[in-house]
Amino acid sequence: MSHAKSLQTTPTTQHLPQAAVPTIGSVTSSFFVQIGDLLGDEAGPVAEVPNAVHLLWYTSIEERPSIGVMTSDFQASSTLIHSLVEMHILTDSKMPTLREALRNNTPIETIKITRVGHLGEGSENTEMYSSEFTNCFLESIEDFPDKLIIKARITQRSDVANTTGFDGKQETEAGAGATASGWNYEENSDALGGDSGGG
Repeated sequence: MSHAKSLQTTPTTQHLPQAAVPTIGSVTSSFFVQIGDLLGDEAGPVAEVPNAVHLLWYTSIEERPSIGVMTSDFQASSTLIHSLVEMHILTDSKMPTLREALRNNTPIETIKITRVGHLGEGSENTEMYSSEFTNCFLESIEDFPDKLIIKARITQRSDVANTTGFDGKQETEAGAGATASGWNYEENSDALGGDSGGG
């Protein structure tokens, strides 16, 4: 092995596909996360998303447990369940604050994940959709040299998606501006009272 090859290192997570989040104001989109007020700075990275940091990657699963694979033996539960919400963020000065919240089992009223997009001049960082989780607790924090993986338990989830046309314009007329849905997993009930139409 040559000396040059021996000095090569494995790329950090910032070079991996899952961390390839475009910069603010890009033609595609960026993701942000708010974890209560634990991430500080009221202004946030952009004015539209206060108390937030860039979200490198996240995952969550909502499911209805079932057994059986054939029509004759298939049984589905009437209860919806939700996985832990896994979020990847950059390691920064907020790490001790997040760890204190984990150690003290501090209730977090809201965790909000927001996707913003650049829809043309004057419409930078426009909210495309958001997922909001309420009554949350941090379950674990896994740290790497350049990022943290945070997992949180949630009780309720609501999602709002703004309607955006192929021309990059968002619908603003009453009743056509967004779609929404929500669920309370503790009570196994619709968190929005059954109203999941445009708002």
